[in-house]
Amino acid sequence: MIPFYFDMAENSVWYPDLAFLYYRTFASQYISFLERDETLVREPLSLEDIRRYGVSASIKSFVGDVDSLFKNKEAGLHGSAWVTACGAPHRFADVYDRRFLVIIDEFQNFAGYVYPDQNFETRPIKSLPGSFHSLSESKIAPMLVTGSYVSWLIEISGKYLQAGRLSEWHINPYLSPEGGLEAVYGYAQVYDEPVTNETALLISRLCMSDPFFISCVMQSNYGGRDLTTEKGVIDTFNHEITHRRSRMSKTWSEYIQLTLKKVNDQHAKRMLLHLSRHSDRYWTHEELKRELQIDLDLSEIQECKN
Repeated sequence: MIPFYFDMAENSVWYPDLAFLYYRTFASQYISFLERDETLVREPLSLEDIRRYGVSASIKSFVGDVDSLFKNKEAGLHGSAWVTACGAPHRFADVYDRRFLVIIDEFQNFAGYVYPDQNFETRPIKSLPGSFHSLSESKIAPMLVTGSYVSWLIEISGKYLQAGRLSEWHINPYLSPEGGLEAVYGYAQVYDEPVTNETALLISRLCMSDPFFISCVMQSNYGGRDLTTEKGVIDTFNHEITHRRSRMSKTWSEYIQLTLKKVNDQHAKRMLLHLSRHSDRYWTHEELKRELQIDLDLSEIQECKN
């Protein structure tokens, strides 16, 4: 099984440029596997270099694909270029009797950052995740997709990859108490941050064995940070969860801002703010309807809540 990893960044990208980048990334990682050259994973080859490799190694698909990508871009057939790129792992697996695992991180960004025009003046191509509709069923190049915005990821998967083509796995972000303590010692070593056995245990407990939370405390910009004393740990912890410019606060602020931009419905925003203020308990649809005096059916409240 040959892994192919692609990170769909939160950056606006022109449709054919994405096709070129996706194909370059796939081809470079495949060549990296064939040549046992890990540098090709970090520094993808150009399309010209990929074509030259295809000629020298007698891999005709590289030659044909690269020629097709250039011709399609020049002719303005951007959709055709993307079909060539996104279908490459499955096609290569079939033609060359290989097996690939397609790993796409931040898959939901395919629906929000790819534009049909070079100047990004129109709306992004929201239906682009549908390109993977049949590919997600591949048994020779199966897909594993991940995303930071889980509800958005589930939404587009259900809309464009219907019929349960992707199975859901929800990963618990918290480690066991033993794992959390081990993470504290690990981060302390990596960041060269002194801790004691007592304060390491305190950090793990305060951070609920959450590795990201632990890393925020370890790298905190709090001026009085001293993780060798109980008071120093508590003060640093409080800074991370209360100060607007702390690492923890800034990270969550980014997620909240992006979520609010996506949630345009007035009722959905009211429910989001209400649930955030009262995160200590679960709210049923009936309770939300009564508490916020929302003039919607329960099914409509369910849709907004999701």
